[in-house]
Amino acid sequence: MHKNRYNALRLKLRLSPKGPLLIKAGGISANPTLPDMQFVRTFHPGKGEVLYIPGSSLKGVVRGFVEKALRTVNEQGSWRWACTTFPDDPDSCGKRLEKEESSFRIYGNSCGACRIFGHTRLKGRVAFTDLLPTTDVKTEIRYGVAISRLSHAVGAGPFEMEIAVAGAFEGQLILENFELWQLGLLAMALEAMNQGLVKVGFGKNRGFGEVRVEVVEAMMEEFSSGAQDTVWRSLGAFTDDEEARRYRLFAPHRIEGMPTPERSEAIGFYVRRVYGPETWRQAARQVLEQTLSAA
Repeated sequence: MHKNRYNALRLKLRLSPKGPLLIKAGGISANPTLPDMQFVRTFHPGKGEVLYIPGSSLKGVVRGFVEKALRTVNEQGSWRWACTTFPDDPDSCGKRLEKEESSFRIYGNSCGACRIFGHTRLKGRVAFTDLLPTTDVKTEIRYGVAISRLSHAVGAGPFEMEIAVAGAFEGQLILENFELWQLGLLAMALEAMNQGLVKVGFGKNRGFGEVRVEVVEAMMEEFSSGAQDTVWRSLGAFTDDEEARRYRLFAPHRIEGMPTPERSEAIGFYVRRVYGPETWRQAARQVLEQTLSAA
């Protein structure tokens, strides 16, 4: 089933710091003018060396929130919502299924979190691109110290931290061959980030890492057979009942009465529907209400 391409969602994200933000670069820079803890940098065509936010940094905090939410639901019979975070634990999906060869058993017996983000035997449904700056990023230097837990005095420092305090970064979240409840969970994680429940980067307990995430544009593509602009279809809507049962796909497989897209066009075998920020918010709210309550 996953060798085919049935549906895909592409969210164009704009992230901006609501306070101090530091995605710390590893190692020591050869540039002596940079602070002890510098923001991660990359080369950008036309702009040279710029600050950026790695897609892995965003994916990591989103996965952490989703796993916490799913563990709250706990287990349902023989299927669990989120496995242990340790890959060598015998209860983790990658370890439990390392000798399984059947694709439907691997997917059907993987926990909810691993169905979205993947494990060593299963490719994840979601990917995050790097977020590159679209405006000038304002930075400043702050100073910190490490406190000794024994003497309660300064154990190390002071050290310098390069933090971003203003600017905007843009990248994409891509979800492919997804179930609608997976889309709902990711929408909930993005909203939690806006509410300050999910922070990004270094120094979260220092008050760093609070960001604002906006969906600038949402682009939905699905196999054109039976496509309707106000109906969103899950992976289960493209398969027969037997296939959905074998892969243990969760209902609902379709949601009707979704917002009308701003534009719609045929792209080969697929239909592409494009939503703006407001229509995306309405759509995400409907998916959250109808999928997570059913689960």
